[in-house]
Amino acid sequence: MLTPLLYNASVLPLWWVVGFIDAESCFHVSVAVNNTMKLGYQVSLEFCISQHIRDRALLEKFIVFFGCGYVINESPTQLQFRIRDRADLATYLFPFLDSHPLLTMKSKDYADLKRVHSMLENRVHLTQAGLDEIRAIAGAMNRGRK
Repeated sequence: MLTPLLYNASVLPLWWVVGFIDAESCFHVSVAVNNTMKLGYQVSLEFCISQHIRDRALLEKFIVFFGCGYVINESPTQLQFRIRDRADLATYLFPFLDSHPLLTMKSKDYADLKRVHSMLENRVHLTQAGLDEIRAIAGAMNRGRK
């Protein structure tokens, strides 16, 4: 597990990052049709932060802070910092958020993302029952959470 010293706190303060993630981020699990996959579906994980294009410099600081991720144009006025690589999620994001817990209901979405990540690592998604469980978890995240 990484220690907080490996994060670039000279770029962004640690607890500010936690608060910003709590307020502005999204943890997302998608199950999309992909006929090249064993069951015909691909499971993808994503952590993202969206901001107005004027805040590009801020989003780029997250790349330096975490040591991974990228910034893309989401629309003409919207940018997004993303981490999609499963290894980067496990190596950089998860240890940070485990050491600096979220305070809002978003912590449940983070826990669900980690749960699905573990299922993917254990190849549970290659069974119909596993894929169905992942779909149920994804459907209950974010706006689907009660």
